[in-house]
Amino acid sequence: MPDAPRPARGRVAVPITPEQIVRQRLANGAVVLVRESRAASAMTVRGYLRAGAVCDPEGREGLALLTASLLTRGSASHTSESLGLALDSLGATLSVRADIEGVSFAVHCLSEDASALLDLLGEVLTQPTFPPDEIEKQRVKLITGIRESRNDTRAMADKTFRAAAYPAGHPYHRPLEGEEETVAPLGRDDLAAFHGRWYHPRGAVVAVVGDVQAAQVVARLDSALSGWRVGPPSDLPAVPAAGPAASVQRRTVAIPGKTQADIVLGVPGFARASPDFYAAMMADLILGRLGLMGRLGATLRDEEGLAYYVYSQAQAGLLAGPWAVRAGVSPKNLDRAITGIVREIQGLQREPVRDGELEDAQEYLTGSLAVRLETDAGIAQSLLDIELFDLGLDYLLRYPGLIRGVTPEQIGAAAVRYLRLDGYTVATAVPA
Repeated sequence: MPDAPRPARGRVAVPITPEQIVRQRLANGAVVLVRESRAASAMTVRGYLRAGAVCDPEGREGLALLTASLLTRGSASHTSESLGLALDSLGATLSVRADIEGVSFAVHCLSEDASALLDLLGEVLTQPTFPPDEIEKQRVKLITGIRESRNDTRAMADKTFRAAAYPAGHPYHRPLEGEEETVAPLGRDDLAAFHGRWYHPRGAVVAVVGDVQAAQVVARLDSALSGWRVGPPSDLPAVPAAGPAASVQRRTVAIPGKTQADIVLGVPGFARASPDFYAAMMADLILGRLGLMGRLGATLRDEEGLAYYVYSQAQAGLLAGPWAVRAGVSPKNLDRAITGIVREIQGLQREPVRDGELEDAQEYLTGSLAVRLETDAGIAQSLLDIELFDLGLDYLLRYPGLIRGVTPEQIGAAAVRYLRLDGYTVATAVPA
């Protein structure tokens, strides 16, 4: 097949301007952004709350994840079954999930059902009932996942890496799902207390895109979330500083019955608000994501045959997530693969850009934004990011220029600053 056409260099069609976005703060403090679109008779919602695992009390890890999973399992007017039937009858979806930093929620429905779904979303967020039988079902599901992960080299390498790379008390040090012993004792009182403390409109953002009237959406959400009042200030827990280790550190976990070894090699990275965010993300692209997984894929997998898969991933959010290289290898190639990863990082620091890499990275980033904005879900997520990270309503207009303005020197400087070869952590999960 011929290669797909690339977007013309320097030209990116951005279908969103500040004048097309309605931004309104509700009476309770939550922020709503609406972009009207007549492309389809549907409505898409993306939202975010700061109620993730960062809020888990010590010894209660997994509480945020369990709480979020229960919101659609019983509310003031719906059981889990009746909610499912209501959504199925309308051909709609409504989901809530927690991650380390926050809780995201999503809705998709026909435009004619927009009011009903916004009301339902408000009920799910503000009036969960936490039925005991549903708590037990979700607890069993969570504990089963924890047990299964112990037998997964990929999952255990990641868990071991984060426990070593981040200090105790840091949300990235702890597994999102908690441990069996922290999840087992959680009861309805724990869930209700967590919801009462952390599920509130302060810092909440709702982005709505579709065939809707902005004024009507804002009014409906104002009504649907009217019972969601701001209580006494409840600041997010303090997060310990995280940076490179004092020296290179290696951790290994052995798992019986396995034939593959998995590697995670990296450092605590950078936050979305970091001034060198764009340069660092471009360094990550060139190292292990561009094309068929960047330089790492070209050398370790294709040329040397050392890895089944290998890629780099920088997680930049409200906090500085990990910047790590992940690889699956034959156990006999473990040390050679680690040496090869370090060699490619050194090469990136010495020569951040080779023939065509800068242009390819710029085209990838600007082109992927254009593709993202072709769907209502992509637009809603972009609006959510704009508000969460205070990027400004003109961000999508400025974005291509921000990417085109990154220089090779900035890419190299970011790689040197974060990918510290005198203080990285490498975790491996190997056959016992």
